[in-house]
This record gives sequence, C-alpha cells and structure tokens, in this order.
Amino acid sequence: QLYDDHDESRITSKTSSTDIGTSNGGDEKTLDAAEIIGLTVWMGALSTLLLVNNFYGPFPANIATAVPVSVWGLMHGVGGMLFGGGIILTTCIEWLVTNSKNKSVWNFWFKKVPELDSKIVLPALTASIVSGTALSVDHYGSLAQAPFHVTAALGTLLAFAGWWGITDLTTQGRATETIDAITKNAQDSEDLTRIPGILEFRKFSNLVSCGFVAALY
Repeated sequence: QLYDDHDESRITSKTSSTDIGTSNGGDEKTLDAAEIIGLTVWMGALSTLLLVNNFYGPFPANIATAVPVSVWGLMHGVGGMLFGGGIILTTCIEWLVTNSKNKSVWNFWFKKVPELDSKIVLPALTASIVSGTALSVDHYGSLAQAPFHVTAALGTLLAFAGWWGITDLTTQGRATETIDAITKNAQDSEDLTRIPGILEFRKFSNLVSCGFVAALY
C-alpha cells in the first residue's frame, strides 16, 4: 500500500494535544471549499469547451478568428513546453527532495510546489487545451472533423488534468502538514529515517503524470 495514515499517526502521537487537533483538522481539510469549487469549475469549463466544440461546432463562434492563428500557435507551443517540462522537471526534483530526508529541503520544496503549480503548470495546461481547440477549428473547421491524433491529444490533456487535480493538488496540503509534524520532532536530518507514506504516494502520482506527458507526445 503506497499511501497509509500510519506515518502521520506515529508522528502526531509525539505532539501535544493541541498540535494533534490542528494536524488532524488540516488533514481533513486538505482543500478548503473555495479550492474545491475552483477545481470543479476549472475542470467543468475545460470539459464543456471540448464537448461543445466536438459535438456542436465552434464555440465561441469566433474562436478561430478572435485571436490571430500565429498567436494561438505560439500559445500552444509555449503552453505545451511549460506544461510538459514543468511536470517532468518537478517530478525529478521532488524525487530528489523526498529521498534527501532533509527537513529543511522538505519544508522549502513543499511550500513552493503549490506556487509553481498555480503560476506555471495550471495556466500552461489551460492554454494548451484552449489554443489546441482553436487551432483545430481553424485547420479543420471544427474539432469533430479533426484527425484522431488531435482529439486524442486534447483528450489526454483533459484526462491528465483530472488525474493531476485529484492526486496531486489534493495531497499537497496533507504532505505539508505531515512534514511540519515530522520536523517539529526531528532535531536534524539524520532523524528523518523513514519517508512518510504520503510522500511515497506522491512519487507514484508524479510518475503517472509523466506517463500522461509521454503518451501525449
């Protein structure tokens, strides 16, 4: 089992009752209501864009002409590069960070991951899907008439978005909570002798995410 709660129960048993209550509360609220709503709206909007363009024609009607095709192409190229490169690079970094078993490195990285995702990966993924849809309309008249490799690529992007949203974004908060609990009791890096289950699970999640990127390209 890649992901279990034993690590957190072992760690929090060493803390005060106040810390335990805070940690458990944080675990139960990995994402707050606003974040859950935001993720749902984001996934719903992207899914609706693809479905409407596939079954009912161009939407918005001027999607191919509202922005010059060269700009859509640039957006698609840059978005794909930042998205794919960001996923692979952060996966490699997180593996090194996790295996370092160094509390300072852990704390630094897992407080930066949400910022990297929100400012780079999320916008790049969205730009790739929207621009890819617009280019399909421009080149083929509609998404429904586009060749299989085009619709398959957009479908893969959407599938990745679902996997990433469920397994990566929802575990960032819990990973941070677990690391905070560990480092309160660890005096130095040698005390971190065991990698928590939540971090092992994120290794698996990140590998699957890289698999989506490989399949896409």
